[in-house]
Amino acid sequence: MSLFFSIVIPTYNRAAFLPRIIQSIQGQTFQNYEAIFVDDGSTDNSKDIISSFSASDKRIKYLYQQNKERGAARNTGIQAAKADYIVLVDSDDELHSQYLNYLHDAISSHPQVDFFACHFKFKDGDRIYNSPIENEKQDLLNYTFFLHGNPLACNFCFRKSKADLHLFEEDRTLATMEDWVFLIRNLRTSTIYIIQKLGLYMHHHATRSMQQNKLLIERRLLATELLCKKEQFSEKETKMVWGYSYYFCSIHAYLDFNRRQSLRFLLKAISLLGVNLKFAITFIKYIVGKRAIQRLQLGN
Repeated sequence: MSLFFSIVIPTYNRAAFLPRIIQSIQGQTFQNYEAIFVDDGSTDNSKDIISSFSASDKRIKYLYQQNKERGAARNTGIQAAKADYIVLVDSDDELHSQYLNYLHDAISSHPQVDFFACHFKFKDGDRIYNSPIENEKQDLLNYTFFLHGNPLACNFCFRKSKADLHLFEEDRTLATMEDWVFLIRNLRTSTIYIIQKLGLYMHHHATRSMQQNKLLIERRLLATELLCKKEQFSEKETKMVWGYSYYFCSIHAYLDFNRRQSLRFLLKAISLLGVNLKFAITFIKYIVGKRAIQRLQLGN
């Protein structure tokens, strides 16, 4: 029987997280898979840990490359994959035991669809909370949904044999945004089916890339420039992708305690998209501060 899934996991100096992701892969109820770990130049003992699992489980594969960032690492794994359906996860994730089964059922029911994704939740120690995609019902979506941003992160599955598949951008300056660019470029000619079931957990920790606010702002702006250059967006779509990119930058400037910059970005977003409820609430928060809003909500 041919392989159904190739799970591609880039990793860089995350040895401490590897046993959890490997054990969650091995614990899948759907067992027809290979798991390709692409070591992107780690200097810790990642190879030893992966090898300790692959010695007794030949489905666990190890590839090493000089550090080129995660876009290049994912491409290395995709090109080495033996299955047609690629499942992308990160080395600090944890899969629900039914994840591959949910994907397999959806693929069987929707053979014309190229992309699939489940819901996911965040874990922060013992605390579990919802991700933005949790609000989405089971449905087919196209690229316009992602003009606001990417609520999936890199948690999705796709058909490798898609005729016009664009691989991940390998430019280091786009790291953390390569998944957003990948989805928009590929969903211009495809759709993604959202499965309303829990597929995995993303773990919060101090070394997560989404904690680096200044870097995220720089890279979101660069990714937006690239998308607008390579894709023939309408005028309305161009305003949307820039407006929500400015809003994204505004949030991360605020998280970085740069209130002046956060206001500048928010005003740019409003100039393109007008005032909506989300922008209005964010503006009030920036002006009066989060604690003041909380006191008002509590009636104090």
